[in-house]
Amino acid sequence: MRRKFLLVLAASQLPVVIGSWLWFHTHHPLGNLLTGDASGMLLAWGRLSGLLLALAIFLQLMLIGRIGWIERAYGLDRLTRLHHVVGFMLVGLLLAHPVLLAFGHAAQADTGFWAQCRDFVVSWRGVLSAVVGAGLIGVSTAVSVAVLRRRVRYEAWYAAHLTLYAALGLTWLHQVAVGSDLTDHPAFKAYWCALVVFVFANVALYRFVRPAVLFARHRFRVAGVGAETDEVTSVMIEGDAMPGFRVEAGQFLIVRFLARGFWWEAHPFSVSNCPDGNGLRLSIKRVGDFTRRVPSLKPGTPVLVDGPHGCFTSARCASSKVLLVAGGIGITPIRALAEEMIRDGRDVILVYAGRSLAGLAFKRELDTLSARSAGRMRVVYVLSGEPGWAGERGRVDGGRLARLAPDLRERDVYLCGPHPLMCDLRRAVSALGVPSARIHDERFAL
Repeated sequence: MRRKFLLVLAASQLPVVIGSWLWFHTHHPLGNLLTGDASGMLLAWGRLSGLLLALAIFLQLMLIGRIGWIERAYGLDRLTRLHHVVGFMLVGLLLAHPVLLAFGHAAQADTGFWAQCRDFVVSWRGVLSAVVGAGLIGVSTAVSVAVLRRRVRYEAWYAAHLTLYAALGLTWLHQVAVGSDLTDHPAFKAYWCALVVFVFANVALYRFVRPAVLFARHRFRVAGVGAETDEVTSVMIEGDAMPGFRVEAGQFLIVRFLARGFWWEAHPFSVSNCPDGNGLRLSIKRVGDFTRRVPSLKPGTPVLVDGPHGCFTSARCASSKVLLVAGGIGITPIRALAEEMIRDGRDVILVYAGRSLAGLAFKRELDTLSARSAGRMRVVYVLSGEPGWAGERGRVDGGRLARLAPDLRERDVYLCGPHPLMCDLRRAVSALGVPSARIHDERFAL
């Protein structure tokens, strides 16, 4: 129900904006601009592209703003994937808006395209700031593409995205200064300003105010650091009044360690222990410069916590039987879920894929959980590179899951691991008859 409401709320903005634009331009003092000469039509469509561009930017902010009442319905990983898609669509509007307006005004003034562009920058109030803002948006988009292709580091993406706040401020000055849909129509301007306030209030509350309040209330800090494997390090987080900080098994936190070499970056990490109101454990694989420095963290280091986030929880489970599948570091939320689901009396099969025994994080803990579960939990390790391993070997696929869990159709399935593996397994278990509503995944793709 919440998802449907949010979809309707977001989608309803589009007919409001397009309907207003249509009314303004079909009832213009100079006549119907949509059926007039070419210059009028170019200007009308240029203004629409500008409105849609701004609306898309507002949507982007809501998608990536870590806004609790939205994130709880969809999960931050899904919102982030949609954010990426909308970002690339936004580029077309970013190009169309100035080009259509320049051609339209050039036709009216009987001048050339580039002469009109120069006149915009020199003579029109707020346009220069909009050009700078558009340039910043373009740079951020280009950096995002490079990150997806692994050609630049995460730190460059993060720095580029910080400039978007300045870009939005610069383009807002342009909207209120020369945007005729706003300057000529007070009622629409009031709606637009209310929309801006709503979006930025939510972003400010959830991105900045809430983490600061949580830190003031709980004083999160590093309690200790320990190795799980050669590549995985666990960081224990403690704080004041920890029972009041509610985290569910399967969720993740976005943390910023307030220490030299760490404070500039915030990263998402799953909670790998079943939350008990005492402390939280984040288990982190070494995959980049930031994560390689994690073992050097000192006890007592303050931690700024944003979260918890994620819908990868037992609240989504509709069955008394569960299949948990983890690939690599995807074991972190699965480890916490396994303990909670056993405690809740569910029948659990956990399939854990890795390269070698030495690379399996929490193996001893999982074996202990299984031994103490009174037969309610079975753990199956699938190794792809362990010489002499007598257990399951090779790759996890639909056929293997069907063999390991013959009653698969009766189970909810939780998947977490590398993106290609999760996509393949989701298709496989769906083909084996598990309804999509009972397939849950968490992708480390923020």
